[in-house]
Amino acid sequence: MGYVKLKKAGDAFDILSAEGVATIKLQTGTTPDTIDVTYLGSSSLNVTITPVADFVQADVQALNDAIGKIGGGAGLQDVDLSQVVSEIAYS
Repeated sequence: MGYVKLKKAGDAFDILSAEGVATIKLQTGTTPDTIDVTYLGSSSLNVTITPVADFVQADVQALNDAIGKIGGGAGLQDVDLSQVVSEIAYS
């Protein structure tokens, strides 16, 4: 099982599981802007990462990249689609 180390003030840190991540989204309707992580297998398992200042979309990409590296093997695979993806919905 892999984890992402999220830096806090000083030498402190929190960890986030990289297993079973379904979505990582920037939430701009909050103060400050947060990142929400939802896990597969449980609609009730959601994690909100709250920064000291606003997160930006590049932070979401950095988190995606870190989780991809943790996955080992193939990591993240690029797919050339004819259009960019607007969102992915799980139901």
